[in-house]
Amino acid sequence: MSQDPSKEQLILLAARRRFAYYGFSKVTMDEIAGDVGLAKPSLYYYYPTKERLFRAVLAEEHSQFARDMDALMEKDGPASHKLKEYVTVRFRLFRELVNLNTLSFRTWSEVKSMSGDLFKTLEAEEMKAIQHLLTLGKSSGEFTCANPHQTASLVLHVLHGLRLRSFQGDEGRPLTDDTYAELKKETEFFIDILLNALRSHH
Repeated sequence: MSQDPSKEQLILLAARRRFAYYGFSKVTMDEIAGDVGLAKPSLYYYYPTKERLFRAVLAEEHSQFARDMDALMEKDGPASHKLKEYVTVRFRLFRELVNLNTLSFRTWSEVKSMSGDLFKTLEAEEMKAIQHLLTLGKSSGEFTCANPHQTASLVLHVLHGLRLRSFQGDEGRPLTDDTYAELKKETEFFIDILLNALRSHH
């Protein structure tokens, strides 16, 4: 029996819909198999465990983020505009990942543990992207940035901190639209402050 790529994509799509609506813990492999019209043993041939399937869905989201980032880097325009758009793309990915598991801070930690290498790869790609944008801005004369690597690391740490802050007081409950709106507002405000600082010597 050989794997069918189109069937695999249907499985991922069905799984993503289930995880986004019910959360990881409440979804069963029987339900996903039923959505795709497969017997459960056939589903297990593609994905032996629910954890493996969830990880594959996360990897698909990660791949989409990478494609969005590649498209962003290829665009014309100043580095400042790209940096602001990067934050928008990053925020969209975060919301998608949260929705997949109706995550609280506790379950977010569990998912990171389950798929830690994926998140480490994502962070490394983010670090590379931010550093590239800062270096681009420095080369064009748009930014004054003595150390793009160190600055990129600081930016990523602040963005992580703002994201973690959004979980405070929300254990066990999905994040609300108001929480997302506040996080987006704070993140954009931080980027504006950063850009003003980078341009302050011009």
